[in-house]
Amino acid sequence: MASEHSATEASNTVSELTVRGRCMCGDIRYEITGPMFDMVHCHCESCRRHSSTAFATVFNIDKTNFRYIRGTPVPYNSSPGVERTHCGRCGSPISYENARELSIFACTLEDLTLVKPQAHIMVGEMLPWLDFGDDLPCFERGLHGKPSIGHGPSNLPRVSVESVRANSETTNAARDNFKRGNAPH
Repeated sequence: MASEHSATEASNTVSELTVRGRCMCGDIRYEITGPMFDMVHCHCESCRRHSSTAFATVFNIDKTNFRYIRGTPVPYNSSPGVERTHCGRCGSPISYENARELSIFACTLEDLTLVKPQAHIMVGEMLPWLDFGDDLPCFERGLHGKPSIGHGPSNLPRVSVESVRANSETTNAARDNFKRGNAPH
């Protein structure tokens, strides 16, 4: 995977010889032999659904530096070009993958002190009842591309309940349409 890192991002990169992670029950275990980068709190509808949480903390890795050392997770094609994986026994979400990136759910790491989120992404979908005390940069969509829209998600204008509901309906309809095989080509 090709990555575009800025000097700031490089300082938020973890590079250990070998980093290990696992699902809750231990049936799925993996190791990473290269840097972890783009550590973010993602507020998108899909990450919330996949992890059954209000937001998901994930990081990216180069696909060539990742391998499963025990078990094989269950893949789920959640939308066009996106595969998510989870443990078939305990249900722990493991990864999100598309053509450009492989993201790992941070809470699967054996040592969570190795990650420190650097931003909030998809804040346009953030739940209105969340309140954060951090001052991390916030991005309307992804980390790369447009500049942040502010710092500290609690300092941003709140997303309305109606907006969250409308986004959920749109996302769920698109997912249902994709699953029926009616996705646009």
